[in-house]
Amino acid sequence: MVQLLSVARASGVIVNRTKLAKLLFLADFEAVDLGSAPGSGVEWRWRHYGPYSDTLREIESDLERAGIIKVIETHNFYGTLEVRLALSAETPQVEIDEKFAEIVERIVSEKGNLSATQLKDLTYQTPPMLAAQRLGRREVRLDLTGGAPIPDLEPGLQRLRAIALAMPPLEDEVGAVEELTAEIDSLSELRRESTGRMLDGD
Repeated sequence: MVQLLSVARASGVIVNRTKLAKLLFLADFEAVDLGSAPGSGVEWRWRHYGPYSDTLREIESDLERAGIIKVIETHNFYGTLEVRLALSAETPQVEIDEKFAEIVERIVSEKGNLSATQLKDLTYQTPPMLAAQRLGRREVRLDLTGGAPIPDLEPGLQRLRAIALAMPPLEDEVGAVEELTAEIDSLSELRRESTGRMLDGD
């Protein structure tokens, strides 16, 4: 996010929340398309206005509290409230993969002056969003490789946790540990002999 805002400032591109999300998604998608890992580190889902991640708001809040970015509420040409994001006075030093930094710079350079609506429409044409649309369900996790949306395991995990909590605690059988230790010890000579044969065979 900081890298994108830094490039946007240098390019004179105004970034609102929607544009930030769409530009980052396009950068992640391009990185994966080129055989690299996505650089944003967030999980993308299909929301009402295309790909989005709740983590972006958390990161935004953290960066604003740290004084790294400023959040500016304004009204756009149509009178609608718009939240713009910009770096504070100084450009912070951030650790970012060099390849991903180049991708972010290219994405902002090529697409940064598009409107949020144009960027949204562009993201809807990417393979991950096309796959999600074919499924017809919002909120699915997007597979940036363009495959079918990734199944959400959390509901199943919650059911398993509930079952595990309802089960009575396991009790150790008296003497079971001692029996297991004795059995392991009784096989030690055979293990030593087998290991020796394997080593001699080399």
